[in-house]
Amino acid sequence: MVSDKLKTKLNELLNGEMEAHHIYTQAAAWTSSHSFEGATKFFLAHAQEELGHMLKFFEFLDDLGAEITLHGHQRPLIKAEDIRELFVAVQDEERKVTRHIVEAIELARAENSFETDAFLQWFAREQHEEEKLCRKILDRIDLIGGGPNAKYFIDRELAELTKAG
Repeated sequence: MVSDKLKTKLNELLNGEMEAHHIYTQAAAWTSSHSFEGATKFFLAHAQEELGHMLKFFEFLDDLGAEITLHGHQRPLIKAEDIRELFVAVQDEERKVTRHIVEAIELARAENSFETDAFLQWFAREQHEEEKLCRKILDRIDLIGGGPNAKYFIDRELAELTKAG
C-alpha cells in the first residue's frame, strides 16, 4: 500500500517529467532559431524521452489505483546567450530532477514501499546518465572553444550524439 503522501510525490514527479518535456522542446526551439540543426534533433529526441518518462509514472500510478493529477505548465523560460549557457540551464534542470527523485526514494524507503523504491531506481540510474551526458557535452563545448567554426563543430557533435543515443 502506498501512502497519500507518496502518491502525491509520484504525481509531482510525473508532472516534473512533463515539465522537462516542455523544457527540452523549448531548448529545441532555441537551437532551431540559432541554426543548430544537430542540437535541435538532440533536444527533440530528449523531449520525447521525457514524455516517455512521464508515461512510466502515469502507468505506475495507474497500477497502484492512485489518482493521477496533471498540472498546467507555464512556458519554460530559456535564458541563454549561447549554446553553452543553454546546456548549463539544462544541466541545472536535470540536477533538480535528480534531487526530486532522491527525495521520492527516501520517502519510499521511510514508508517501506519496496515496489516504489524499485520503480524509482530506474529513474535514479537514468538521472545519473543524464547528468553525465550534460557534463560530457559541456566538456566538448569547452574543448571546441569559441573559434570561427565552433558552432559548426558543436552542432556536429550533438548530431553524432543523437545518432549514437
